[in-house]
Amino acid sequence: MNNILGTFLSASFIFVVIRVGVPLVYASMSAYVADLAGIPNIAVEGLMIMGALFGVYFSALFSNAYLGLLGAIVIGVLLSLIMAFFTMKMKTNPIMIGIALNLFAADFSIWLLMVWTGSKGTTGSLPSKVLPTINIPFIKDIPILGTIISGHYFLTYVCLVLVILIYILIYKTPFGLRMKACGLDEETALSVGIKVDKVRLIAIVISGILATLGGAYLSMGYLSIFSNNMTASRGWMGIAASSVGQGNMIIVLLTTGLFAISQGVVNELILTNLPAELINTIPYIVVTVGLIALSIKEYRKTKK
Repeated sequence: MNNILGTFLSASFIFVVIRVGVPLVYASMSAYVADLAGIPNIAVEGLMIMGALFGVYFSALFSNAYLGLLGAIVIGVLLSLIMAFFTMKMKTNPIMIGIALNLFAADFSIWLLMVWTGSKGTTGSLPSKVLPTINIPFIKDIPILGTIISGHYFLTYVCLVLVILIYILIYKTPFGLRMKACGLDEETALSVGIKVDKVRLIAIVISGILATLGGAYLSMGYLSIFSNNMTASRGWMGIAASSVGQGNMIIVLLTTGLFAISQGVVNELILTNLPAELINTIPYIVVTVGLIALSIKEYRKTKK
């Protein structure tokens, strides 16, 4: 037990939490940006699957990891535009469109695997490329701090930059205020001259890019291949974190961090003699507790 506690307090454990937390941050930011503009993006999981698959495929096709990443982003934009067309132009329920895209991504990815590799499991036969890890000069040589901060995948540092940029966009720019207005009351936003459809289109495209970057992180960094169901409900965890945050980016990130810690605990405990099936339920239990806490909070509001 002392060894386990020591592991959880070590710099290497924090490194693991960051590594497993990055795709969750991409997912939660994807859901958060869309929610803020008033278009719930339930398709985060499906977008992550497509980003993971096409990132690997394009990297193999062009023999270049960065072109593979660009291909994943393009797929994210295209799927986002499809979602925007149905929700804003055709006035379809965004929840239904999100569910449809998730189901499409789950099945279509398996079919593409069969076409490209002859396997329903992985892209192991494709000569795919991986994005590099980054060792930060000077910092990498600092004890503890270097272990925590340096040596992460390229998309980890991209994630950090994007989180800062999203915070600035939402809290420090007029466009961020317009996004909030569109999410709070569409009619009021229209009455003061805000182009609601334009704002929401931009938001949903940003959301799609973030989700596919999270998928590409899994298949082009965290692993070097795409495997069936490799997202393992990370998209849904991101949606849950966004729901708990209720429009507050800091709370969304803190909730995501809690989910990441629970996943890090799983990675450490899986090496012990404890039942693996039981250990793997920890992140989902934490998500469930978070949603229950949110439900209790909302219930108490209705009683005031």
